[in-house]
Amino acid sequence: GSKARKSGAIAEAETYFLEAWALLPDPKTDCDYYGQSLPRGMVTFYRDTKQFEKANHWLGVMREAYGPGPDVSVEFLAATVYFEAGDLNGAFRIFDALFKKYKQRPFQGENNKRYLEFYKQWVAGGK
Repeated sequence: GSKARKSGAIAEAETYFLEAWALLPDPKTDCDYYGQSLPRGMVTFYRDTKQFEKANHWLGVMREAYGPGPDVSVEFLAATVYFEAGDLNGAFRIFDALFKKYKQRPFQGENNKRYLEFYKQWVAGGK
């Protein structure tokens, strides 16, 4: 799936990813490692390929896999999906809750700087 994605064969990549998910025994979200990593990968894949409706579906699966209560990394990823889909209010609500609780920690990493900048601008009133 990753090879197909890198080559730009998005539909083929999706097929491979969904086949991998189908191979897990039920209940899939109870499987060690893969029960969490595959849904996370699907959310990221669909976000990055701008298939936001599918990304939102997999957010639900990912939240189920990570169990009760909000998980920082799961919620941060959810906020990035909302942001990329243009739901800036939804993204801000999650980013704001995370920032208030964890400060800049969830925003660390080169790929997350733009989300932190968005958050800071929104807070400053630069919506």
